[in-house]
Amino acid sequence: MIRHILFWKYTEKVKGEQKEKEALEFLQNSVATMEGKIDGLLHAEIGNNIAGGEYDLVFYAELQNEAALKTFQNHPLHVAHRERCKDIVTDRLCGDLKTEKEK
Repeated sequence: MIRHILFWKYTEKVKGEQKEKEALEFLQNSVATMEGKIDGLLHAEIGNNIAGGEYDLVFYAELQNEAALKTFQNHPLHVAHRERCKDIVTDRLCGDLKTEKEK
């Protein structure tokens, strides 16, 4: 199984307009468009980074294996999600963890 973890910052526009709550709801709805519709994507969610620090958000996904991760990255639903989010988030930090547990 692959655990795909991203950290994001809100854009200065979102922060300047104090639209973080609305942006998070939009992002959560966008992530929901992928759940159960991309082969190999077992789970996906996004929420506030409660650890604080310089990143505002954490995206977490579980995928069956590395092939599923590659499929996910180029899947039309994921591409559409990235397009919807491009004016909301910036400064992406990504990590992928392979575990022995495969679902």
